[in-house]
Amino acid sequence: MARVISTLFAVFVTALSASSDERPQGLLWNRSGLPATLPLLIKTTGDADYLLHLRDVEREKVVLAAYVRGGEFFQVLVPPGRFELVFASGEDWQGEAKLFGVNTHIFTLDQPLKFRATLSQRKGHLIDLTQARGTTISDLAKCQRLALDPESLRNRKGQFDPLLRNPSEAPQPWPKMPSPQYDVETWTCL
Repeated sequence: MARVISTLFAVFVTALSASSDERPQGLLWNRSGLPATLPLLIKTTGDADYLLHLRDVEREKVVLAAYVRGGEFFQVLVPPGRFELVFASGEDWQGEAKLFGVNTHIFTLDQPLKFRATLSQRKGHLIDLTQARGTTISDLAKCQRLALDPESLRNRKGQFDPLLRNPSEAPQPWPKMPSPQYDVETWTCL
């Protein structure tokens, strides 16, 4: 009986350690205190996986971590700010503490990148790590606008008709004007 229990315990411990070292995918954590809404795209080859840390230049601390599987399309939303992008790469993921073991390669992009939003754009970046000659960084923006939903202004029984030309034809008392509704349209722009 003790032998069966020890065997089950060994299987449980092995399964637990194996699951903690499985390759994650995407955002691991965001400790910035801000919403992550700005685009960061990363292109990689299938040679290695990457752990990405965004280090806030102003506060001098890592605020976001994401795991990029090599060769797969990767997009993560990041908070606004100016960040150094620090990458750890390798083939054998061993968890956040050990990264990729003794074969971990760590590098930082040359310049910090700024992520910000305006009324009409969410500005981010595209990082291309596939080129042998070096890393390519491109600006990327997601444009957005509010588009009025015309159905929200249609005359419904007892509601305001915005096309009423003669106010004397208005029902008594004047009905409450409906609140216009808007749809957000988003597209990639430069």
